Amino acid sequence: MSELDVARALLWETILQREDCPIFRLTYLSQPARPLTDADFDDIESKSIAANHDRDVTGLLIVKDQRILQILEGREAAVRDLYAKIEADPRHHITRLVSAVEDDERCLLTWSMVVRSMKGISSEISQQFDEVYDALLSGQESSITLDHIDLFKTVSLLGQLPFADASSIA
Repeated sequence: MSELDVARALLWETILQREDCPIFRLTYLSQPARPLTDADFDDIESKSIAANHDRDVTGLLIVKDQRILQILEGREAAVRDLYAKIEADPRHHITRLVSAVEDDERCLLTWSMVVRSMKGISSEISQQFDEVYDALLSGQESSITLDHIDLFKTVSLLGQLPFADASSIA
């Protein structure tokens, strides 16, 4: 079993958990309005962790060049309120609201917010991300599947902070 397979198996064991209410999962794609800096990503992650913890919202944000993908989960009202704030953020432009669905299980159980880039990710995973992102952006795929979430979590586990130095990867 590869390192990646072991990481995925351990991740799934700890993530899936039944909630006492339906979970609302919202996924969107966006592009930066200008090149985002280290300070921008640090600000997004640090403020989101505290605020999302208080809202009982979990999420992840993946950055690759001019592409941003974010998934948010929690109670519907909390996620929709947060999305309204995100839409108003001048640092990026929403290019597509991919899905907004109810589910029985939270897939990002303990992740108040994880911000990761594709730096240091294998070319195979990077290519998979590009294919999924392009299909979601074009509307060829109109919803997020568990396989997509698995891919995005893999990026989040193996990726770096967007502002991390790629040369630091062993």
